[in-house]
Amino acid sequence: MKLHFPHGEHQGVYLQDGKYSIGSSSDADISIQDKGLGNVHATLQLADGECVLSVDNEASLISVNGKLVTKPKELREGDLIIAAQVHMKLVSSIETEEEDDNRTRVRMALPKFVLRGVSGAYFGKTYPLRGSTIMGRHSECHICVNADGISRKHVQIDAEADGLVATDLGSSNGTFVNGKKIDKTELNVGDELRLDNIRFLIQTPGMTDPAIEGATKKNNKTASAPKASSAPAVEEKSGSGLIKWLVTVLVLGGAIAGAWKMGYLNGILG
Repeated sequence: MKLHFPHGEHQGVYLQDGKYSIGSSSDADISIQDKGLGNVHATLQLADGECVLSVDNEASLISVNGKLVTKPKELREGDLIIAAQVHMKLVSSIETEEEDDNRTRVRMALPKFVLRGVSGAYFGKTYPLRGSTIMGRHSECHICVNADGISRKHVQIDAEADGLVATDLGSSNGTFVNGKKIDKTELNVGDELRLDNIRFLIQTPGMTDPAIEGATKKNNKTASAPKASSAPAVEEKSGSGLIKWLVTVLVLGGAIAGAWKMGYLNGILG
């Protein structure tokens, strides 16, 4: 594994089994000069591929994926750790690219699958699926779904070599895939995962949110459709009125001419 610093506060640190102290002290294993860090702000413990973050001093503010850490927490690849103002990411799969000046840039590999919320407070939120991901109401879950009807540990999603597998963890209200209640099942891209009334979609990175895409297509279609003009209706109304006026004039003219002829003839005959 490697501890990556996306804001450049420190060079990346390759981690092997053992214990690493993080802090502003020069004696710290990972020494970072930042006024917000304590001498020993936090500790990373690696063993058999697992990494655990510990905070010895409650005054040392540190969060993982936006949640404050006050007791030992297991970390996964891609987790964002913020200690004071220092950002760190735990990386296990990286790619390097040689730039023109021969410097090496580190780029974290994208996950094969992501989970995108499509309802409620989780609409539009995206979560990478790597290794084992536990979803539930408990704050220690990898994806915390804090809503009524969600069990403390509701469902586990395992990213395996040939795809994803969802396993219900004995939840009270059940786990549903494409509307069917499941105990354990494979997940495919496009499947809908529902926990109570909270819905998620299985996607690959870069896929467009179907709801947003549908709304965009609808707006584009509306914008490209020719607008109905009121001019023809006005012209038709005006033309109809003109015809009626001409007919009236002709009728009146004929009546007047007939009356005049009758009077002229009566005068001669009389």
